[in-house]
Amino acid sequence: MLPSPQLKEVTVRDYLVIFKRRSWVILACFIVVTFWFVFQTYKKIPQYSATAKVLVERNTPSIMPGQQLMIPSQIDREYIQSQLNILTSRTLAKRAVDSLALAGDNSFVKIKEPENAFLGGVSVNLISGTQLINIGYISTDPIKAAKYANILTTEYIGQDSDKRLEFGKSAAGWLEKQVVEARKKLKGSEDALSVYMQQNSIVAVPDIDRRQQSGLENAKSEKSRIESELAELSKRYKSQHPKIIAITTRLESVNKVIEEETNKSLVLNEKMMQYNSLKREVESDKNMYESLVRRTKESEISKDLETTNLRIIDMATVPKSPFSPNRRRDIQTGMMLGLFLGVGMAFFLEYLDSSVKTAEDVELYVKLPFLGYVPSAKQEVKLSKDPRDIDLICSKMPNSRVAEAYRSIRTSIIFSCPEDRSLKTILITSTSPREGKSTVSTNLGIVFANANEKTVILEADMRRPRLAHTLGVEGKEGLSTFLTGASDLDAVIKKTEIPNLFLIPSGPRPPNPAELLTSSKTRNMLTELKTRFDRIIIDSPPVLTVADPAIMANMAEGVIDVILSNALNIDIILKGRQRLYEAKAKIIGIILNNVNVKKEDSYYYYHYYYAEEKEKKS
Repeated sequence: MLPSPQLKEVTVRDYLVIFKRRSWVILACFIVVTFWFVFQTYKKIPQYSATAKVLVERNTPSIMPGQQLMIPSQIDREYIQSQLNILTSRTLAKRAVDSLALAGDNSFVKIKEPENAFLGGVSVNLISGTQLINIGYISTDPIKAAKYANILTTEYIGQDSDKRLEFGKSAAGWLEKQVVEARKKLKGSEDALSVYMQQNSIVAVPDIDRRQQSGLENAKSEKSRIESELAELSKRYKSQHPKIIAITTRLESVNKVIEEETNKSLVLNEKMMQYNSLKREVESDKNMYESLVRRTKESEISKDLETTNLRIIDMATVPKSPFSPNRRRDIQTGMMLGLFLGVGMAFFLEYLDSSVKTAEDVELYVKLPFLGYVPSAKQEVKLSKDPRDIDLICSKMPNSRVAEAYRSIRTSIIFSCPEDRSLKTILITSTSPREGKSTVSTNLGIVFANANEKTVILEADMRRPRLAHTLGVEGKEGLSTFLTGASDLDAVIKKTEIPNLFLIPSGPRPPNPAELLTSSKTRNMLTELKTRFDRIIIDSPPVLTVADPAIMANMAEGVIDVILSNALNIDIILKGRQRLYEAKAKIIGIILNNVNVKKEDSYYYYHYYYAEEKEKKS
């Protein structure tokens, strides 16, 4: 498990330890997910995609000046989007299906909704920053993919041409109607001008205007001449003189003429304005008529031409390889997902796992000294022919790594107690059954015996005895018979095949082991054994199952708690530790049993190396 941030800062090394420990989870997830993706990828039917390319041009033919036939001159976003929608419309799909049927392809004929079936393989998209549209078709048959893409493209352009041709014909008919209307209007304006000229006796407008202007100018000139002559005569004659009276009469006559001519000019101008208005209307109607006639002739010429602003750039070709499934990409995706899932699962399992696995876990959570570890003996089990060899591995396989680990633990035990303090009596217990405490007791007895210490193993687990069978001694007499007074101490001490190693077996199973252990004979026995042996190893039952360990722990000079690696919840282990504290036990440390060294961190190698160095120095 990851250390709590309150206890220790999480480092990269902690994560690497998790990766190493949970490597099987990561590998399993990686393999399962990858193979699932491989299976799904090869299970899929290959899909082929063929694409044609069409250009949507800007310019389109026009019918009237300033007017366009179909679309704006600028290709805007809305227009392009409209074209994309047309390409995926049921109307165009029906044209394509009908065209395929005429060509002998009846793939969609028997389908209930052939248009929808055809559109299921259509894919269209605008190439960004251009006026080019990709028209694609997806099919399980590469030949059909190219064929259907080309059919859709040609029908798309054909539909656009038909639409424009229909509009051109409609425009031609509209122009013809407009020509008839313009002709009628021109005729009406011409007739109105002719009637007006007749009513006002207008024959030649320029001559009338010129004569009118000439008469008025002559009268004004005459008036000026008479006024000059009057001025000269007035210098010589009085106003009553006959010459003065005569010239004055002539001046009045000229003024009347000027007034008459001016009135005539005003009337004439009014008529000319009306005339010019009618004439301009005639000219305007004439120009419109001539323009419509010209456009009608042009429309008659162009209405049968197929005009379109769509142009095929590339026709679809038969694809050589499928675009889906992309097996390389899918498998790579599966590998990445499998790896991520494996790492995530590893961390999740680590989060759920609160068991003790490493020496660091012992120091951080159990908060007791770490005496050493016993590695997993799987390799030794494979090499052994007798199952008892594992329980006696320090004797049967003295050069094995397991035996080296026990010797390292022996050194840690020796250095765990000051020289002035006795540590002859050591009780071996565990939190729960099947943690390997009996095997640890046996092999610790062997390594102490190998160090020339006279050692006795006291089998205090009278509920599940097994050491007599393991060490090959008679077990009829033992601890139970001694405590009940049926045997003396010398009778229950059994010599084993291993030099310096003795065993006191549990003897017959009593009905009340705890009551026997609480007797004074137990304490007296331990006192006597101290005088005979250098080291006393007590194999005690698990601390949480019965009361026996709490009774014996108070009598022993030191207690060792065996913890099966990667097995028990830390809370259960702490309950066992608390039970020993309540019994006032002198706990000297923890032994981790059955450790998978390859999966755990390098702390074990560090611990083993320095423990061996200490043993050599001692």
